Amino acid sequence: MLKILEKEKLLQDESIHKTEFEKQWYFSLEDVAIYLQEDLSEVENIELPLLFDGKRKTVQTATFEDIEKGRKKEPLSEFNKALLKARHFKK
Repeated sequence: MLKILEKEKLLQDESIHKTEFEKQWYFSLEDVAIYLQEDLSEVENIELPLLFDGKRKTVQTATFEDIEKGRKKEPLSEFNKALLKARHFKK
């Protein structure tokens, strides 16, 4: 079952890096993928610099609407969840 995604929750969640650009909020795709435990590789995105521990890093970002539109209907398998988690902790 897919987790319900709410824009306000993403804006308030400090574990999700985000930035406002041209009056739109853009969220780190990797952070949202981990939050949802889903593959968001099909989501249309742009690269923007975000702040990570005081340092700017260019990452793939997407608007809330693009994330919603590009979400797959199948949740990640346990194997893919483990891969996603391992990738996140490599940073």
